[in-house]
Amino acid sequence: MQPTLLAGHSPSSALRLRGYQEEAIAAIAAARGRGVSRQLVVLPTGSGKTVIFAHMAAANPGRTLILVHRDELVRQTIEKLLTVDPGLDTGVVKADLDDHASQVVVASVQTLARPARLDRVTADFGLVIVDEAHHAVAASYVRILEAMGCLADDGPLTVGFTATAARGDRSPLGAIWQEITYQRGILRMIADGYLTDVRALRVMSDVDLRRVQTSGGDFADSSLGLELARSQSLEAAAIAYRRYAADRKGVAFTPTVATSLELTRRLVAQGIAAEHLDGTTEPDERRRILARLASGETQVVANCMVLTEGWDEPSVSCMLSCRPTKNRGLFVQMAGRILRPHPGKEDALILDLAGAADLGLATVADLAGLPPGAVRDGESLQDAADRQLREQQDRRVVAALYAQQVELFRKSRLRWLELENDLGWALAAGRETILLVPAGADQWNVYRTAYRMAPVRESERPVPLNWAMGVGEEIARQVAPVLAKAGASWRSRPRTDPQRRALWAIGIRGRAADNLTRGEAADAITRHDAAASARRIASSGQHSPG
Repeated sequence: MQPTLLAGHSPSSALRLRGYQEEAIAAIAAARGRGVSRQLVVLPTGSGKTVIFAHMAAANPGRTLILVHRDELVRQTIEKLLTVDPGLDTGVVKADLDDHASQVVVASVQTLARPARLDRVTADFGLVIVDEAHHAVAASYVRILEAMGCLADDGPLTVGFTATAARGDRSPLGAIWQEITYQRGILRMIADGYLTDVRALRVMSDVDLRRVQTSGGDFADSSLGLELARSQSLEAAAIAYRRYAADRKGVAFTPTVATSLELTRRLVAQGIAAEHLDGTTEPDERRRILARLASGETQVVANCMVLTEGWDEPSVSCMLSCRPTKNRGLFVQMAGRILRPHPGKEDALILDLAGAADLGLATVADLAGLPPGAVRDGESLQDAADRQLREQQDRRVVAALYAQQVELFRKSRLRWLELENDLGWALAAGRETILLVPAGADQWNVYRTAYRMAPVRESERPVPLNWAMGVGEEIARQVAPVLAKAGASWRSRPRTDPQRRALWAIGIRGRAADNLTRGEAADAITRHDAAASARRIASSGQHSPG
């Protein structure tokens, strides 16, 4: 049975959907209507992925199976489900619990993948949810998905949720997922106020990553732990925490249990109330440790890669990374622990252990998909955007402002087009176009549009030009597999016959059309259609601030 997704959604739910969460559910339904049964949703940590699929499960008239990566996530998921719908019939398949006949079953993959447990579960689910879906190519997940019929052409709607559509071992997620149905980047989430701005400081040490062995494209944990011990880098990390984050709650990540214990000892020696936990910590003790962190009795919890997924404590505002990594997905997961907004939390801070050679380490720039070096040490993502704008600004005369605006877009690697009569800027993104429309003094709105499509406003509030530009390029990368590069070689080739017909339709004919290159023709068509959309926005009043 095809789920109705939002049918039955109770408007009185204590966990109301945000606008983008409703968009995600609508996108899932639309893709299902196109016959896409295995869908992937990519949203940053802290954006409420559990809330989305809790609403989907509550609205589904049939049965729902929710697969979670760790046993600890089962209770958290059940709590979200019952907050959305207190009367929902929920069951748990984990360890000694085996409520596999409930309407909504939350199952630990570790438990359900065992043949004896899997054989008892009836494959009659109309909706299957996979949390932390970048794990779905693992053999345990595949075994469950095959048993539930999810990999068949006529299988149930199967939706995976993840903060990163990549794996450290580079296994192709396309082996499971047919399409990324919906995604929203961290820049937009920060700009719209749903996530906290984040900055990073490098903690310099004597660690030499050239001495560390690699495995699966990243540093091997045991080898990295030995190098941290040899270089005395944990002492540098503890001193940096006291110096730069003495007033912040924090979470520290290390490669081994031994390094986590040693880091805890060194933090305590620096006057920081710190505790350690790892995979062998008893569940009740783990809850007590995390409760002390939440209350402030404990300031920092060090762990050996236990809290990378599924752990939420919004009051934590510092990540101490003593686990250098080349794996962007792992870095995003770790950093995501500190991005949730909280009263009094102005920003989030990453203290990132580094050495003389970084060897392509993931950095804060990777959180927003920015190129290496785009964010300076100590800058937040929004600071970096503001700096780029300040570097261009000279507010003495209007002409200078215009020149700097043009210079800002000239430095982009993508082909931004200026629209006539100060209507804004446009970027071709496949069949769609990204529009930046002025909305007051140095304030811009971001829209997405296409031929004969009403413009859709993507920014929830006006933002500075360089921030709007960053959001626009982020959206463009999501909606188009290939983007128009400013210096692409195809631009100098002769225009095509379809372009000639399109130029004729917009009034560019004869020699005026024949003398255009393929790139010039593409620009002319994009400018014409984008200008029409921008005028439509201006006449409707949608461009106004607010």
